Amino acid sequence: MGKMEEESSSVGKLFENFIQASTCKGTLQAFNVLCRCLDVDPADHNTFYSSLKAKVTFWKAKALWSKLDKRMAHKEYKKGQACVGTKLFFVTIF
Repeated sequence: MGKMEEESSSVGKLFENFIQASTCKGTLQAFNVLCRCLDVDPADHNTFYSSLKAKVTFWKAKALWSKLDKRMAHKEYKKGQACVGTKLFFVTIF
């Protein structure tokens, strides 16, 4: 297995841990591990989603990104512009 395949497999496992977590604490911990391993800063509100989306590209993640993008395109979200400039608070657990 090449380095790129190993990294992709590792990211896939981290994302899988995130989406399969069964508790709030487990979800937050898995999310924080994923972000740290990918060097993605959840506090960077302007580029967080696009950075995460670009780095997590296996099929399950792509399905989630597609659903989120479709939802964001709805008129009630002003085609993704409803909360531009709004900061979200992410809890970090180390």
